[in-house]
Amino acid sequence: MAKTRPEKVPWFRSRLLHAMLVLALIGAFLGGIIWLGRSGRDHLQGQPRYEVAFAEIECQPPPIMTREKFLHQAHYYARLPERLNLLDEELPGRLRTGFAKHPWVEKVEDVEIVPPNKIVVKVTYRTPVLAIKHGGSLRVVDGNGVLLPKDAPSLGLPIYEGDPQPPAGLEGTRWGDPNVEAAARKLKK
Repeated sequence: MAKTRPEKVPWFRSRLLHAMLVLALIGAFLGGIIWLGRSGRDHLQGQPRYEVAFAEIECQPPPIMTREKFLHQAHYYARLPERLNLLDEELPGRLRTGFAKHPWVEKVEDVEIVPPNKIVVKVTYRTPVLAIKHGGSLRVVDGNGVLLPKDAPSLGLPIYEGDPQPPAGLEGTRWGDPNVEAAARKLKK
């Protein structure tokens, strides 16, 4: 009886099988590294050395208040916890959104998490340009007609000459009277 030779596997099938096996091993290795990284981060998130108190955030306050007072108010508007987890991937976005709610804040330029345990927030503040007589007191708006807090300085500002409508919203929102807002825009530098 004659021996039959086993059929030879075409070379391209053999190489394809090897390439697929190598790719599968690389994928499994990378998946394992990602899983280990996330597992390690989750383990570290609850540790105090990776937390910073909101009051320890570094930022320049508006010219009329102290850093402590500004951070206290920003914390109130942001509604964030007293202690912030530095490993939270969403923390910069949450801080950006929270600080932007403060009526003095025109724009949050940058939120930076600096190792080992520092948070730096860079902010552009609103500039008072116009005082408006309303309700027996002077209220102040910025160059976009945004109502500033009651403690905003009005000394030296031009006073709106017209008869304004009452503010349409809260501090940090536009006054709501087109004439007031147009007058403020004219004074914007």
